[in-house]
Amino acid sequence: MGTRIDGINFFVVVFFRLTFSLSTVSSSCQVEVCSREYARATASEHITRGPSYQYCTVLRSYSECIRATARSCRGNLEYHSILSLVMQWSNDFNCSYIIAHGRPEYPPFYNGRVKPRPTFATQCTYKGRFQNNIVYNHCGLFGDPHLRTFHNEFQTCRVLGAWPLIDNSYLAVQVTNSAVVKDGAATATSKVTIIIREHSPCSPEKTFVAQTDFLPGVFVDGTKSSGPDKNVRIKEEVPGRHVEIYIRHISTRIVLHQIGHYLTFAIRIPQEVAIQNGRSDSFELCAKGCPKQERIDYSRLFSLPNQWIPIVTKNGKATITVQQAAKMCREFNVTDFYFDACIFDLLTTGDSSFSQAARQAMKDVIALYPSSVGMPNNQSFFLSGRINLDERGILINKSSQTAFNIILTAILILLFLCLND
Repeated sequence: MGTRIDGINFFVVVFFRLTFSLSTVSSSCQVEVCSREYARATASEHITRGPSYQYCTVLRSYSECIRATARSCRGNLEYHSILSLVMQWSNDFNCSYIIAHGRPEYPPFYNGRVKPRPTFATQCTYKGRFQNNIVYNHCGLFGDPHLRTFHNEFQTCRVLGAWPLIDNSYLAVQVTNSAVVKDGAATATSKVTIIIREHSPCSPEKTFVAQTDFLPGVFVDGTKSSGPDKNVRIKEEVPGRHVEIYIRHISTRIVLHQIGHYLTFAIRIPQEVAIQNGRSDSFELCAKGCPKQERIDYSRLFSLPNQWIPIVTKNGKATITVQQAAKMCREFNVTDFYFDACIFDLLTTGDSSFSQAARQAMKDVIALYPSSVGMPNNQSFFLSGRINLDERGILINKSSQTAFNIILTAILILLFLCLND
């Protein structure tokens, strides 16, 4: 007798190989990874196909994994075939109902002792891969707009219109940036859409939408929480101005403010959740940063104002001088990247609420991610000494000034030598 092969795993392997042979598989499509994980989970836990809580939860994970590959697997026959099969199995076994109302089924004894049933509170508390030793990432978006990525990169971007900040199997966040003034290049965030994806038994899918002058304290269905022990909940810190969303099963905290007419966004999220996809075709700004063609090098604006100010301001003129902007930003007690962002926004918009947004963004990062304060790549271009102001408020590039001084000194020496010949 040969080794007995579990029927379901044999069927899955044969099915996958047949569909693979009939399709043109994209090198970037990772659906086979999901299939291998499904086969491993059913084999290692001795789970057989059928209407059980254990099988349905494995099937749900399989479905989530497949859907996470959707963008890279468009037009891939294997992807579509497997997704259809998984959906059929889920419907055949009524898995939506079983997961929502069922309980994990354990044998009465496990290694000679009664195995305790895990509570929903335990199931819905994120522990991470290394058992509570969680490494967090932070992403923030504020102002005109300025982005801090999960990798602690600091960028200033145009990104007009709708852009995804985060898109993984647990969470999706999209922002819409609108023009601040007509005929100006400045943009700011006017809408934030957050989708907390279904994760049974911890929470059904929940959607939150905020827009200019509408920062609600509830999800779109009118609720403030969902899941066992309010696993997902909204806390309205200041009605219409400051809202926070907590997601316990992924240990995530989202902070939203409306300052002036625009919104700011900040998140603290476990690293392994934040960058779980890692796909090269992903457009998540928090994970990938802004596309290069959308980035603005504000350090060049500061050092070459005559070239850049006409490009990024209304009617080609700054609304205030750099000296005035620097004075206002110092009064708001912002430092490092946030100081430069403050000056940039005042030059391009003249709106003091952007200074408040920079201050609030800095306060949020101190609260959510205090270890990042003073990072080397968080140093201000403006305060680093590379850029100075003269007494008229005109920008002086130190390297250019040094070169000018050297040339002037050389000319004076030559004049002195000529006069003494």
